[in-house]
Amino acid sequence: MTKVLRAESCDVGQTCARIDRVEGSYEIVGTHVPDAGLPAHERKVRVPATMLPELGPLDIPDFSLWQARHRRAPGDMIRVQTLNSYAVASDDADFVGYLNGAPEPTSPFREPWFKQIRDELAMGMRRRNLTVVNGWPSDYRRYGFEWVCQDNVDAGQETRVLDLVEHPSAAMLLRTGDFWVVESKYVVLVRYDDDGRHLGEVAVEDSGATGYVAAAELAWHLGTPFTEWWAAHPEYRRGAGAA
Repeated sequence: MTKVLRAESCDVGQTCARIDRVEGSYEIVGTHVPDAGLPAHERKVRVPATMLPELGPLDIPDFSLWQARHRRAPGDMIRVQTLNSYAVASDDADFVGYLNGAPEPTSPFREPWFKQIRDELAMGMRRRNLTVVNGWPSDYRRYGFEWVCQDNVDAGQETRVLDLVEHPSAAMLLRTGDFWVVESKYVVLVRYDDDGRHLGEVAVEDSGATGYVAAAELAWHLGTPFTEWWAAHPEYRRGAGAA
């Protein structure tokens, strides 16, 4: 049995944008949007934003602006990172250099970022980062650990590493994915495609934020401060096994 839950009024009747409930699932009718990247059995459709008004407050088109509206001084912000690699343009040249044996990073984006961390710290705005690994880290992770994390720490960012080999019960974070917790209250999910390219941020409704806040704090408690963790794993350094 089909029940029409929402429908937009227009001149073409049943082909208008519509959301139906059908035998325990939902079907959406809208304008077809061709997308060659989809599997053969999938189709993309577009519906007016007015059909799903509850999603409006969750959409974050500009995360920097969102932060400016929600962060406080003094305050706290924690990022949980779970991917093995990220396709970040500002990392490209340094990552390639790291793999090819360059002596040090040269990205012009580094110092402005470290300055931002220092400026926030001076205003009492705590910034934390929790990186999840599962045993031997990827080349991208090793690059970040060796060429970025300690400089972040030196600038004032609190950084910890949570190894799932040591804490297998925390593996649920891999299903949760990357997210931010701001002021111990607001939760923002960070979306990526399969290649680690950033797709944007989506806020979590207040009713669902509590679980993420608790997960972030538990992961932080289980994690090891970066400087201590990195010192305990010299085998992860570039060229450690070259001799």
